[in-house]
Amino acid sequence: MILAGGFATRLRPLSCSKPKLLFPIVGVPLVESMARWLGSGGVDQVVLAVNHLSDKLKIEVGQSIGGVRVVFSVEEAPLGTAGPIRLASNLLGKDDPFFVINGDIVSNIDLVGMLALHKSSEADATIALVSVPNPSQYGSVLTDSDGIVSKFDEKSGSFSSPGLVNAGVYVLSPRVMSSIPIGKSVSLEREVFPRLVENGKMQSWMHHGFWYDIGRVSEYVRTNKELLERQEAGSGESERDRQKVGHIVRPAYLGSKSRLGVGSEVGPFTILSDNVTVGDSATVQNSIVFEETTIGEKATIEDAVIGERVVIGRGSKIGRGSIIAGQSSIPARSVVPPDSVILC
Repeated sequence: MILAGGFATRLRPLSCSKPKLLFPIVGVPLVESMARWLGSGGVDQVVLAVNHLSDKLKIEVGQSIGGVRVVFSVEEAPLGTAGPIRLASNLLGKDDPFFVINGDIVSNIDLVGMLALHKSSEADATIALVSVPNPSQYGSVLTDSDGIVSKFDEKSGSFSSPGLVNAGVYVLSPRVMSSIPIGKSVSLEREVFPRLVENGKMQSWMHHGFWYDIGRVSEYVRTNKELLERQEAGSGESERDRQKVGHIVRPAYLGSKSRLGVGSEVGPFTILSDNVTVGDSATVQNSIVFEETTIGEKATIEDAVIGERVVIGRGSKIGRGSIIAGQSSIPARSVVPPDSVILC
């Protein structure tokens, strides 16, 4: 189960028109990246627990993505992080353990190894942990020498840095469901997990690879740029299929059917999602551009995030640190000051 029922308020204005699970991660929708990762761990079906903009997700995702079957569980009212599990109990099964993952996680956690540990330890829950310099923004966790969780502290800031934090990836045994009330908003982190800790039934899995939480715009930008550099991604399509009249400064990613005008320059650290058009003599640097956006000729964009289906007028200048909501239109020769937020 992927928990995606929140309203992604910290990602506004980008999330006003686009569900967080459809945000591009180096040009690929987050939900597709997660499905590929889950599939590599042996998962063959994903339950999407959704609320905000669920109709858009259903249209975009359909019945499968990244080689994994998808079913939807829609909350009529927000149910926290545990309530959706009880709501979808008939989809999750009664016999086998299952993964529960926060819908803003980008990672390469070893799901096969984590599941094996969960089974061998006979725990009710296994939680992935990652070390961060400052744990105050996350749920901090203490474990004993055997990896059994001895204390779970959800974002109170009481633990000093550095420390181990909740990575937002869990394996749960079906018996956990009986402790979750039906039809109520319940928190895994504040209500369910502390009880498991008291009973010594919560195991930990230490993760040493990459891990990102994209719940804030700043972290979303950092995630994309670091993964871009890690992947050395070249293009979502073949060089033969792309119009070769613009100049690309690596690292950069060009999505499928992206088009570069004569004399344009894209990069470094620029990600263009699918169907982005960059006009003649336009410049896009250190920026993330969502799909189906058009950038006019001689426009300049630097260190910005541009939503989907945006039109940037000819000769416009988008200042550093600016965020432009999806489906917005910026008139020709506009000057957007640094750190601006443009609503649609």
